[in-house]
Amino acid sequence: MELPDVLTSAEGVHAAEVHVDGLSVFCFNTIDQNDKFWEVAYPRLAEHELRITIRELDATGQVVRTVVDQAVGAGVKSFDISLTNGSTGHYDPNQFPSGGPADPNFDRNDPDAPVNLPNDLGWMVDLAGPELRHGDATLAAAQSGLITLARIRHSLFCNLEPEEQEVRISPIDEHGPTTRNSFSLPLNNTEMVGVLLGTAAGDIQFVSDPAGSLNIDPLPYTLERSYQIEIKNTDVNLPEHIPPFVRGDLFRLYGVVINVTGVKKDLWAHSNSEAAPDGDCHSDIASFPTLQPLIA
Repeated sequence: MELPDVLTSAEGVHAAEVHVDGLSVFCFNTIDQNDKFWEVAYPRLAEHELRITIRELDATGQVVRTVVDQAVGAGVKSFDISLTNGSTGHYDPNQFPSGGPADPNFDRNDPDAPVNLPNDLGWMVDLAGPELRHGDATLAAAQSGLITLARIRHSLFCNLEPEEQEVRISPIDEHGPTTRNSFSLPLNNTEMVGVLLGTAAGDIQFVSDPAGSLNIDPLPYTLERSYQIEIKNTDVNLPEHIPPFVRGDLFRLYGVVINVTGVKKDLWAHSNSEAAPDGDCHSDIASFPTLQPLIA
């Protein structure tokens, strides 16, 4: 899979490419302007398996070997990925102050957006925004073992590409994609991809809570050696299917990641889209200051 130009052209030593997909919620933490980083919350639900796979790449980007391929245990409360010589220059106000390409005029309803802004962060549905029409959203109360939180530092993220067809949003209690109060949400994101950027060669470090629970040794990176890191929280069962739609995972986030004042919603995706096997199990975003309270 080729990464978008917005990532491959980013300045710095490319220590790793990062792939995130499945049931997950992004948040760009800017609480400390001198320590910005991406957070990703992974709900630990019985219907999903969280797995991390790391492959070593040579100077041409070809896979040399698989370094890590393991399920992330339910006891892993959080983990940090960072570089010993990590770059934060790309978070500069003149480059990517939102952690990736985010056009202030982005509009998913614009028919030209898939061509002009295919990698924009705006393709992710904002759980704290108005699009879902579920009222005001707040973070759910922390529940032991229900969230694993990843903090991915020195990173730049974007959407790989938008979906090819609309998704449908409908009230959960109406049990279908084309009910009286359902509506179209034209296109959304697919897989989220990123890069870890360094100022010089060094190590990729993995620090987990509880200490050692992720158990991944530091990985040395250079101009000739980099890595591919996949962190995916995927369905283990087939979702509900109402042709031509399959049920997404939006409904699983209520009470786990967010609470809302209005009507809780379902997301339904076309079954002939890339999402068909797992019900549009792609990442969302939540425009809160941080997701840390989910595991406090």
